[in-house]
Amino acid sequence: MDDLVAFAHVSERTMCKYIQRLNDDLAGVAQIQEQRHRYYLQVTDYSRLTKIQMGHLKKELDFNSTDKRDAYILKTLLECHDYVTLDSLAEQLMISKTTLNRDLKRLREQLVTYHAEIKSMTNNGIKLVASRTYEVFAVIDHFIYDYFELSKLLSKKQEEQLKLTLLNNGVDNETSRLILKNISVLKFAFPIGYRIEQPITNFSNYLIDDQPMDDIRSSVVACFSTEISMDELVFVLAPLAFKMTSLLSRKRMKEQIDNNRMLFLSMGNHSSHQIPFDFEHLYEQIKYHLFFLINRTILHVPTAQLLPENQLTKYPLAYDLAHTILGFLETHLDFKITTAEFGYLVLYVEMELEDQDNIVNHKFEIAIVGQVGSSVIKFIRRQLVEMFQDDITVAVFDNEWQLNQDNGRYLLIFSDQPIVYHDETTPVVRISAAFRTNELRGKLQVSLVEKAISNATCQFDLWKFNHDTDYLTAVETMIDARISDGHVDSRFKSRWLEREQRGISVFEKGIAIPHVVNEKDTPEILLQVGVYDQPIKYLDRTVQMIFLIGTPNNLDQELGQVLTQIYDLVFLASNNVNIYDRLIDYNVDANLLQIAEGI
Repeated sequence: MDDLVAFAHVSERTMCKYIQRLNDDLAGVAQIQEQRHRYYLQVTDYSRLTKIQMGHLKKELDFNSTDKRDAYILKTLLECHDYVTLDSLAEQLMISKTTLNRDLKRLREQLVTYHAEIKSMTNNGIKLVASRTYEVFAVIDHFIYDYFELSKLLSKKQEEQLKLTLLNNGVDNETSRLILKNISVLKFAFPIGYRIEQPITNFSNYLIDDQPMDDIRSSVVACFSTEISMDELVFVLAPLAFKMTSLLSRKRMKEQIDNNRMLFLSMGNHSSHQIPFDFEHLYEQIKYHLFFLINRTILHVPTAQLLPENQLTKYPLAYDLAHTILGFLETHLDFKITTAEFGYLVLYVEMELEDQDNIVNHKFEIAIVGQVGSSVIKFIRRQLVEMFQDDITVAVFDNEWQLNQDNGRYLLIFSDQPIVYHDETTPVVRISAAFRTNELRGKLQVSLVEKAISNATCQFDLWKFNHDTDYLTAVETMIDARISDGHVDSRFKSRWLEREQRGISVFEKGIAIPHVVNEKDTPEILLQVGVYDQPIKYLDRTVQMIFLIGTPNNLDQELGQVLTQIYDLVFLASNNVNIYDRLIDYNVDANLLQIAEGI
């Protein structure tokens, strides 16, 4: 109660009256309840509450609301069909022409997604032009519907009869709501001269032709006083194809899913980035989700946000690869996929990468030197298998001399005493490290990347920057050097700048991970690490460490694994303060293993 009183600047008695009045207004929908002097909202009818929030509140807004002004502007332009002068619009909205021009600039940006634009002509004013007629109906739905009570265009009797028909045929409440909404949108559009006279691009009738659909179609047609076309009927009933229902024709679905498969599998031929997983297997995992995603996106129907974008960046490789897939689909289907839909795609790709990683046959060789009991050897092997879920080969040597006579290439050497090994890229750790899981994991992850560097599958450099150098300049410096020595192609920098414009590459703990495709035909992953002497600011985010990653056109299984190991190293640095600090104090004359010393 104290928080409510402070927020509203009223007395406790007045706040109690407010709560009682609100409970009266919300009777049968929700109630504000009190428990131990804390208040919460108990909802009994979510659909009615949503209607109150999204409908009643919106229609009460005046023209001080930009959304209400947007709705009025678009409604006026749709009803006019011709040019409307800015003076008359500004007068109707009771705003200045400066404010109106700001509104129009914002609206123009939003309408791009709908393949529509507000055209201007000197001395004539502005008019709305849409290249696809059916998208006009989406504009009405998303910009106008909630502010001008379009739901009332459908009579109560028509609404109740159609709801009952839909309910009797197994249609859920949300889908039913969307169908009713589409009918109201059409009833608004028809009198002002808008009809759907051509098929919806990349969308079709996916519904069955049996009796249940005949009943539903008849009930929909009965809501209109004029005849509606088959394309308009497809639009009204489109929500039935936004998720799996018994009213979907499995045959028609399969035909479209097969078409989507051909498009999806062609990605490998059209993309400049050979994505490191089995496209066929991935498509099998997402074919139904992709079918519904495309349907929802074509008609601009939002879906629930699975994870916020800052959570998705915890899967940077999947995030980057999903962006590649998303760009391909948007280009070939000519629509914009929402952030929420993109989130699902990221998680599907991440699961595919994990599955693929599990079936790749890695074989790591570990050496143990000294008088070590069989039980300890078994324990070490078990620790490593659990950690990497890979095939581990363990070689045991009595002493340092035997080890150095062997020609094996070891990822890690355990020893009960200090030894010298001829390969400086292989870390030597004490037996006791096997009993400290985090320490062992850190040393192994660093060792994997160091092995990739020594095998020339990772091109590594570390750069040190003064805090006076801004983020973009630092990345440009690293890229320019690699362009000069031929490690990346000449357009690498321009592609990176394009990515920065699409979305920021700075994540948690002051770490930035710009990731770019390298069109140079070299079988290596580029890893350039830039560290600042102290944190700097970039777009209101803190940056102290930059991991610039370049992936080649042909990312085969081996390089895909190296890329995964590099990302593991990045997250190791973000979660281990010792490794983070050692990167900042990095000695460029020594190898990467230095950052794992003492962890």
